[in-house]
Amino acid sequence: MTHRPASAPPSSSDHTIGREADTPMAIPARGWWQTLLRVRAEINDNHANLIAASIAFYGLLALFPAIAAFISLWGMIFDPDQVQAQINMLSSVLPSEAATLIEQQALAVTTQPGSGLGATAIGGLLLTLVSASKGVRGFMAGLNIMYNEREERGLIKRTLITWVLTAGLILMTIVTLGTITLLPALIARLPFGGMLNALLIYVRWPLLLALVMMALTILYRFGPSRRPPRLGWISTGSIAATLLWLVGSIGFSIYVRNFASYNETYGAIGAVVILLMWFWLSAFIVLLGATLNCELERQTARDTTIGHPRPMGQRGAWAADTVADDAHERR
Repeated sequence: MTHRPASAPPSSSDHTIGREADTPMAIPARGWWQTLLRVRAEINDNHANLIAASIAFYGLLALFPAIAAFISLWGMIFDPDQVQAQINMLSSVLPSEAATLIEQQALAVTTQPGSGLGATAIGGLLLTLVSASKGVRGFMAGLNIMYNEREERGLIKRTLITWVLTAGLILMTIVTLGTITLLPALIARLPFGGMLNALLIYVRWPLLLALVMMALTILYRFGPSRRPPRLGWISTGSIAATLLWLVGSIGFSIYVRNFASYNETYGAIGAVVILLMWFWLSAFIVLLGATLNCELERQTARDTTIGHPRPMGQRGAWAADTVADDAHERR
């Protein structure tokens, strides 16, 4: 990819395309258009679809142990049947076949004898951590590619970041599902529980989307091997990826329900294929958000990294140390 050298003087068009922008929102419309064109080119050049496929594979491996671990841990304190009831909400986002597959797995766990829940929880958590860490490692490698960075962190530091991110994302998932499951039971005990429960129906999904956006922000912040960008330069991709994930999930569900024929083509594993496709779509959108962040950084000549401003070439991040060439804009 071509870029303007750091020593090049600003041109007369710099202000019209956002070369002096301190935040993504300060980039003019023409600069955003150039950015989006580069995002489209980079997604194709970096083979984001193939990277997303590998991440989706490990995500699928981690899903079912995660379900078993979560329900088992929940069953040691509360009624596991409550989880089963709340998991049914997945059908509003996931394709019905994929949601049914998850519900069946959850039902199989809840019908296990209570004496085995502790062992199931421990085994499920260990397997979930191992499988999920591979998915997180895949995300980190994918983010390095999207940001055009080489992995320069040592083995110990990279492994530590991988496990911390994995544990954090799993904990955030457990807290999210636990909140969605536990809040209705707690609110029902309050004097105005019925009214609050009705309000919770509308509040829980914005809360879930906010947590998804927070998880993406953490991933974009610590995943790539580079000097971290300031929050404003990763929040745009996080917001865009969260909204695209919601729209994409609903759209994929509608497509599967009305147009696709996965069950006829793949038979008994049709639901697994649908779930894998949804994981692929989700991973692709995450990489798309990272690419958007990267190209927004390259639209400005200002330092986008944390700390005191540094001159270009000394910022420790390719996206911050380069400026996209105007000639890259395609019509």
